[in-house]
Amino acid sequence: MFFSWDVLLVSLVVLAITYETQPWFRYYFRFTLYISIVMLTAVFLIPIAMFRPGNVHNTVLVAYFLGPLLNALLGMKVHLRNPENFVNDGSIICANHQSCLDFLGMITHWPTMERCAAIAKKEVNYIGPFGYVAGLCGTIFIKRNKAHDSHATMNEAAEQVKQKKLKLWIFPEGTRNSGKRDMLPFKKGAFYIAINAQLPISPVVYSYYYFLDHKQKRFDPGEIVMTVLPPVSTKGMTMEDLPELMERVRNMMLEVYQSSSDEISNANNAQPSS
Repeated sequence: MFFSWDVLLVSLVVLAITYETQPWFRYYFRFTLYISIVMLTAVFLIPIAMFRPGNVHNTVLVAYFLGPLLNALLGMKVHLRNPENFVNDGSIICANHQSCLDFLGMITHWPTMERCAAIAKKEVNYIGPFGYVAGLCGTIFIKRNKAHDSHATMNEAAEQVKQKKLKLWIFPEGTRNSGKRDMLPFKKGAFYIAINAQLPISPVVYSYYYFLDHKQKRFDPGEIVMTVLPPVSTKGMTMEDLPELMERVRNMMLEVYQSSSDEISNANNAQPSS
């Protein structure tokens, strides 16, 4: 087979120039790299995680390797503020949801959270090696379009959180809120679990992704601030308190979201679009 180092060198130079000068190419290249590394890591971790199926400590193994690797390759920095606010005896973590890059923040600081599982929609279970490893790492999958099944799964999740003293990570917006300096209305699931199991809520707020614009096809290196707010107790609450609890937690998170987003955007000389 004919091979030319000159052709390879020219190809690499063209690739580098295109990457530096064409934001759309950089956008697709970086997302392809991100997803490829996650999938490849999942393939290598399957044989290890299979020895402890469903064990949340499998995620810590993933995090020690995958977090630093992704941050280095993508030029990202993820800052965690106030980790001492995490509750160690069982809690519901509520985080805002902007992009699949939220996983980067989770995996970077999973060792800090230690015993933590996540709730995800059932479809995630079918995303190749990633979905399979997610299940091996203790992720709890729910069918969002079937209320009865979702409630049963959430009640089971609440029991696991109490018995195993886990942190349960949930995105209460339910879907991604990309490109907007706001939060979508919260769904009831996380708060239903918290009240039903009398577990505290630990709000976690990601700052706005000023470096990411799906419409403009822009994905640059950048920084993310993750802020852990003080826990919100649900002791003595009933389902009648659920709407007020949802609104209170959302308002707390929205205030920190706006302030941390302004801070990180201004520090990086990038004003986010409205």
